[in-house]
Amino acid sequence: MSDTILSIQNIHKRFGDQLVLTGINLDIHEKEVVTIIGSSGSGKTTLLRCLNLLNEPDDGHIYFLGDDLMDSKTDIDHLRMRMGMVFQSFNLFNNKSVLDNCTLAPIKLLGLSKEEATKNAYHFLEKVDMLAFANHPVTELSGGQKQRVAIARALTMNPKIMLFDEPTSALDPEMVGEVLEVIKALALEGMTMVIVTHEMSFAKEVSDRVVFMDQGVIAEIGTPEQIFEKPKEIRTQLFLKRFVKNENTL
Repeated sequence: MSDTILSIQNIHKRFGDQLVLTGINLDIHEKEVVTIIGSSGSGKTTLLRCLNLLNEPDDGHIYFLGDDLMDSKTDIDHLRMRMGMVFQSFNLFNNKSVLDNCTLAPIKLLGLSKEEATKNAYHFLEKVDMLAFANHPVTELSGGQKQRVAIARALTMNPKIMLFDEPTSALDPEMVGEVLEVIKALALEGMTMVIVTHEMSFAKEVSDRVVFMDQGVIAEIGTPEQIFEKPKEIRTQLFLKRFVKNENTL
């Protein structure tokens, strides 16, 4: 296995009196795709948001490219620029064009010229099949198109890792496939990714490892074959049975 990019060590997180993450340990390796699955309230999104301190853990350490994000001396903003984040709800600037959404951060944070940032944006918009919409207002786009733009925007910062928080959960069913295809293409290109998803067939296809979370802990972790075909833990087995049953009723 190649070098570790991100190392999560004994992370705990509380919201008030509620303990939502307990003793999480997980290493993410270069060019690896790790998907996180589990029921609502299992801690999936909280864990993902802890990885770049959008939610700050109460205890433990998170090492990214060798730096401890929990160390007060660490320049968090600098390291966050190397972590692409794609949210459920797109988080685009609705008062700006597609192109402006993709050039703003590279100009302000990376110091690129407008010409450099535009060339860079065109490259990634073409990669997600949105180049034809570069000058369109974001408000004219469908949900699937917005999410593809959000992915392109994250890629313009040249991240070392991409974090996806249920990237298809806000989309109409017919738009889910177009976003998943973009993520699959990134996986084939060797992008390191951590993906919280409820799309089980996608997780099975794209993952190097699957993490099953339950009640704030990692209940089981393994290859897609291990998790989906031969899960060891009763909790994993019950979750997957419920999911298959729900899928069959659709």
